[in-house]
Amino acid sequence: MTRGRRSYRVGVLSDTHVGDALAQLPAGVLAALDGVDLIVHAGDITSVGVLDQVRTCAPVVAVQGNHDRAAGLELPSDVVVRIGDVRIGVTHGLRGRAVETLAIGVGIVRGRPVMAGLARSMVRRFGAVECVVFGHFHLPYLARVGPTTVFSPGAVYVVESDPYVQAHGLRGRAFERFRSGIPASGRVPNVGMLEISGGVITPRIVPVAGPLRPVSP
Repeated sequence: MTRGRRSYRVGVLSDTHVGDALAQLPAGVLAALDGVDLIVHAGDITSVGVLDQVRTCAPVVAVQGNHDRAAGLELPSDVVVRIGDVRIGVTHGLRGRAVETLAIGVGIVRGRPVMAGLARSMVRRFGAVECVVFGHFHLPYLARVGPTTVFSPGAVYVVESDPYVQAHGLRGRAFERFRSGIPASGRVPNVGMLEISGGVITPRIVPVAGPLRPVSP
């Protein structure tokens, strides 16, 4: 992608869930992405209209989330995009079914998502890249594996910010337990920003201003 410059801003989206959880993209998302050079969406888009909307801000690179095929979206599972001299690997963050099942079980017991080994597994998918961006966990995350930055901004759709969600039954209580240890920064809608200058990447989390859903008059 764009080369020759030394400074860029890359907006990072994940888990917008428009069409299955939300009726529309929160207005604050586009405001948070204003002025970026590129947008990457790490999956669970669930409505092609989301990509059309965010393309009004900047070019978009998107990958497939585990909810997207049911919504009729067919996208690559992993993509490497280059901006300037920086290579960014984009993936949803899914691990094998056995690993996912075990991690969920342990997470319910511990009262928080289990991320052990996650960063290294993300980096192994791409090899030599400067950054890996992922979603899926609805949880902000930042780590380094050797020279590679591994980053998730969390999610646009976050159940703790949804007034229409109530836990019911054993499954609902297990989900509440699974999310109970998540810090306050992960309980609000977020997008991410990668500030790139001279090949150095500085990730940050940008809370989405305004309500998750439109306020009824």
